[in-house]
Amino acid sequence: MRAMWSGEIAFGLVTIPAKLYTATKDLTPQFHQLHKECGSRINLARRCPKCARDIEWAEIGKGYEVTKGEYALFTKEELLKLDGEETSGGIDIVEFIEPKDVDLVYIGKSYWVGPGGKSARGFDLLREALERTGRVALAKVKLRTRTQLGLLRPRGKIFALEVMRFADEIVDAKEIVVPDVKPASDREVELALNLVNQLAAEFDPHKHPDEYRAAVEAAVERKVEADDLKRDDAEEAETTTTGAKVIDLAELLARSLGGVPKGGPMKTSVRPAEPEPAREEATGTEGGAKGTSKKPAKGPSKKKVASDK
Repeated sequence: MRAMWSGEIAFGLVTIPAKLYTATKDLTPQFHQLHKECGSRINLARRCPKCARDIEWAEIGKGYEVTKGEYALFTKEELLKLDGEETSGGIDIVEFIEPKDVDLVYIGKSYWVGPGGKSARGFDLLREALERTGRVALAKVKLRTRTQLGLLRPRGKIFALEVMRFADEIVDAKEIVVPDVKPASDREVELALNLVNQLAAEFDPHKHPDEYRAAVEAAVERKVEADDLKRDDAEEAETTTTGAKVIDLAELLARSLGGVPKGGPMKTSVRPAEPEPAREEATGTEGGAKGTSKKPAKGPSKKKVASDK
């Protein structure tokens, strides 16, 4: 697994080399916005309404709106200085706390933390100390462009790091109005307890798959099998234009295998195939590349699902 960054876990005068890894992945089906008429993906232009023209990334800056229509502008260098020059690579432990004292509403994204050096002695020592005390480390973590709070806790031979929300990011639950109700009777409480005990179980996340994703993939599969698809004309046109330069690697390998002498491999040179003259009997999708199959490959593509959002 490739690390997101290499840095250090620091507490007191002790520094421990560590590496940060992603612990989760987003498998939510992605729907793209298409032009209904031709099936092409739309482009979201970066357009300035005042200058009435599209602009490049180099022309875009960042500003903080102080009043309606009034912004305090910041350069990239100024933004970096707001949180220090070093914007990533540090887990600075500030306290060791009881995990039960942390409300789950504070927990955000999760990461894995593994040892970063050739020796994991210091890393393992900290992990064992936390396991024996039953505490977790509250740390300041520098990720990308800002410092955030995080909980570092032992998980097997490594650590789990939960990035936390700040206190002022939590909406006060007291703002929710709960009407006064008559206390439940002993009979009602007993029935509720029986139901809880009946549904009690050990947590197994594999028993609860993403039903929405499965439904989307099944629906896409049905559309693929029925050839109920919209082709992106822009991509087909590009394939047609550059088709003469594409090397059919499978065909080249097959030819090579057919001509390999028993004594060893045959020497071949790889070069683009010359375009063949058009044949009258050739058929295919109108406007598409020569030889394009009308029947697409089986299986849904998670990144090419159309939407008319």
